[in-house]
Amino acid sequence: MSAPSSADAPECRRCRHWADDRALLEKRIAGLASLGSAYGASVGASRLCLRHDRLTMPRDGCIAFVERG
Repeated sequence: MSAPSSADAPECRRCRHWADDRALLEKRIAGLASLGSAYGASVGASRLCLRHDRLTMPRDGCIAFVERG
């Protein structure tokens, strides 16, 4: 994942693959609660990308971007 270079570039926070659901994050990442929880500082603004199965930040982006509909 890399940060987009322009203001109108696709961002994870606007992508349909970005799971903006902290409860889902805790279910999908075993042991996350031992780090604090999906609601704490250990996660911050990051969320789970369902396409890449990794945590991404809201302003990250990639070529698999699909606008939420």
